[in-house]
Amino acid sequence: MRLHLLPCLLGLALAHAQEVPPLPRSKALEPNEAAASFVAMEGFSMQLLAAEPLVTDPVALTYDERGRAFVCEMNDYPYTDKASHRPSQENPQDQAIGRVRLLWDSDANGSLDKATLFAEGLSWPTGAACWKGGIFVVATPDLWYLRDEDGDGRADLRLRCFTGLRKLNVQAVANNPQWGPDGRLYIAGGSNGGELRRLPDADRILPRPAQAKPLVLRRLDFSLDPQRGELRLESGGARFGHSIDDQGNRFLCNIRNPFQQVALPQAWLDANPLLPALPVLVDCAAAGDQLPVYRSSPVEPWRDFRAKRWSDEGSHLPHSELVGAGVVTSSSGITLYRGDAYPAAFRRQAFVADVAGNLFYRMAYTMTEGRVSAQQMDEHQNFLTSRDVWFRPVNFTNAPDGCLHVCDMYREVIEHPWSIPDDLHARLDLLNGRQRGRLWRLAPPGKLPRDHAVFDLGALKTSDLVSMLDHPNGWHRDSARRLLWERRDASAIVALQTLMLARATRPAGRVAALWMLETLGAIGPRPMADLRARHRLEGRQSNDAAWLEECGVSRDGLALLLQAAQHPQAELRLAALQVRPAALLAPRHLGEWYQ
Repeated sequence: MRLHLLPCLLGLALAHAQEVPPLPRSKALEPNEAAASFVAMEGFSMQLLAAEPLVTDPVALTYDERGRAFVCEMNDYPYTDKASHRPSQENPQDQAIGRVRLLWDSDANGSLDKATLFAEGLSWPTGAACWKGGIFVVATPDLWYLRDEDGDGRADLRLRCFTGLRKLNVQAVANNPQWGPDGRLYIAGGSNGGELRRLPDADRILPRPAQAKPLVLRRLDFSLDPQRGELRLESGGARFGHSIDDQGNRFLCNIRNPFQQVALPQAWLDANPLLPALPVLVDCAAAGDQLPVYRSSPVEPWRDFRAKRWSDEGSHLPHSELVGAGVVTSSSGITLYRGDAYPAAFRRQAFVADVAGNLFYRMAYTMTEGRVSAQQMDEHQNFLTSRDVWFRPVNFTNAPDGCLHVCDMYREVIEHPWSIPDDLHARLDLLNGRQRGRLWRLAPPGKLPRDHAVFDLGALKTSDLVSMLDHPNGWHRDSARRLLWERRDASAIVALQTLMLARATRPAGRVAALWMLETLGAIGPRPMADLRARHRLEGRQSNDAAWLEECGVSRDGLALLLQAAQHPQAELRLAALQVRPAALLAPRHLGEWYQ
């Protein structure tokens, strides 16, 4: 063969090899068949909570104080009109067909057997958080407040409070609002950016702050203080997933970064403008494009073909895109387990979904001096896999029963259309399964710690809610904390002091009590002292009264902080520093303790 013809012949052969072959389709399984397809470790099982038609395309789930489930249904993923969709740009022609479904257990048997369509006409709904009988919903480009006013299970009150989140990349949207211990609602901002501005409807549910300037988002998260109506930028900027521990540490995940910690809060950076540029997000565990996963489902033929084509073309894409399966490529829904139904060792474990691999895995984590480190457990296997390629776990929640509940979009294909070559995209149906969806309980072996009887935490007395801050189940602690914020009942202060200093049986209860004292004003008139106060008051630190006034701390509040700061439990000592750092660190009379 003449050598000068070889490149031409190789090119023809490669072009022929890259033609899209016939792609076999996979068939959806009915819920009972799908339940039999799971492979779980340590005797755990997946129990069906709800399935289509009661729920479709679930991507986020939250429970109110009555144990009712609000489910965000992202029916508009990844688009609504394939023919008109254009890559790498906003697509305003997409219809707002996302929904929120309300489900509940009507017969106390542990499954969600009744449902109403709580709200529809939403764009990219990706998370909800309960507040005053309703829910805040993140639905790009908007932040809504929705509430049922007449008891029919549908949102009569629909308030579009803020708008301006950029609707660009469907997998980089704001998502997963979570309450922090300081009474703020933290929202993972994704990486689309935008300019979030307040709308007139917000005045019906939120106070109007003195300054309501638009919030410019780049690759940042944000938070809302519902007691003051104030938005604030927060460090972050990853993808889909958001979890907060009892101490207030925030965790995110990215495509190939399964476990990230927000190491430098934006408030610290704002208060220290001369600080050198430092990474605000740090990987707690190994990250990159070669992290292994161990699926039990067959590799999807189209993924195998795409990877081979790109590899043959000499693509410089990450390794995870050049193989059809076997590596982390779609980290999603990071959730720290905070329940009480699993063995004690699970309380230092986080769960992460790999949507493309039809599985999720767990990571053990430890904290040393405020820094979290983690590693995958279960070498050469993952905690839960499925033989069904339609199983698409995207998110988790810590539930009232002490278990993790799993959102399963249940789609034939989950992939960003911009990541698929045009000719291959033309052969795939990215909407197949939009009428399906499942919610699962990740159940441990044996009996759960409580039955499924009907309850209403909102009917409890304030003193009972204070006691519940020490509950072993994270959902109960979080719900009690939110209800106390809503009530703002000053009669709780004495009980909170007793809980913090004497009665609590676990660190989480003491920390929750201290933060609740802060949000109720028992520490002083101003929340969260400005760290720049230290610089403004240098030279007059001996004037304790002026210092405390500047920090917004009362004498009684300082006494509480000192007791917390000197407590034997390290978690409470750290919380005291987080609540009012300037008040504890700088006054001269605390110098000996600080050393």
